[in-house]
Amino acid sequence: MNNAPDATDALSDVLRLVRLRACVYFVRDMAPGWGLEAPTCTNGPLHMVLEGRCVLRHDGRDTELRAGDAVLLPHGAPHAMLETADARAEPGPEVMKRLMDSPNEKPAHPSTRMLCGHFEWDGTLDHPMFAELPDLIVVRDVFARDGAGLFRIVVDLITNEQTGDAPGASAVADRMGEVLFVSLLRAWMADHSPVQGVLATMHDARLNRALTYIHENHAANVDLTLLAREAGMSRTSFATRFHDVMGKPPATYLTEWRMLQARKLLVRTETPISEITEAVGYGSDAAFTRAFKRRFGETPARLRRTAGG
Repeated sequence: MNNAPDATDALSDVLRLVRLRACVYFVRDMAPGWGLEAPTCTNGPLHMVLEGRCVLRHDGRDTELRAGDAVLLPHGAPHAMLETADARAEPGPEVMKRLMDSPNEKPAHPSTRMLCGHFEWDGTLDHPMFAELPDLIVVRDVFARDGAGLFRIVVDLITNEQTGDAPGASAVADRMGEVLFVSLLRAWMADHSPVQGVLATMHDARLNRALTYIHENHAANVDLTLLAREAGMSRTSFATRFHDVMGKPPATYLTEWRMLQARKLLVRTETPISEITEAVGYGSDAAFTRAFKRRFGETPARLRRTAGG
């Protein structure tokens, strides 16, 4: 029996921290012979086949995709999307500009219906979860799995907003793109059950409770006894299990989370450093400054100056 949670609490904490955003480019019927080639980029491309089939070319390999299959490329790897393996690929930016400039143009005999966009996050807050994501994520047949209803609703909403002219349509489609990304990430986690790291810890029911506790109480005196109690385990069992699954002790992850929260406050707010010190669980500015410099290679004051805060 799999008692793993959906990991929505701890995962949501991370996604809020890094300000996950999505942008939907288009939902379009593609003309026969279509192909687009995307170079390396700073965001994460997202493609979903709504009708028909196509081929993804990535890292020298072709992967056939059918209706209901979706692709995420979290680190912006170069790739091509093609109707067939022998189709000619045009530069992606040119194809997307042409499609977006003519939203009402429809091919007489469409071969594939595609949803394309990208997702991005604040890379200066380099939470380790994102480094764990592979270059390529393929989620198969989302319309035939548990939770298919959510995928259909989201895709229908995006399609309606993309094809309509209501005020705010683009903003609504982009917000639905964020829902689509999170839903695809959860589906991939369920399919692959990560073995070690942040994602694996989120996927473990007991450890996920402790992880969420760290996220919600990082300003307090969080110790091993509290975390073990939250997980419903003995101190020794919890410490061993957390280290084995996360790949680091609870105290190390707690410090990492505190430092990311501090960096967020330094860059996004004008909160005095003395208040940030307290907000992330340190008893003195000196101790906080030492920990911050070990993590980021500069003092909090210097980061704030260079960030223009």
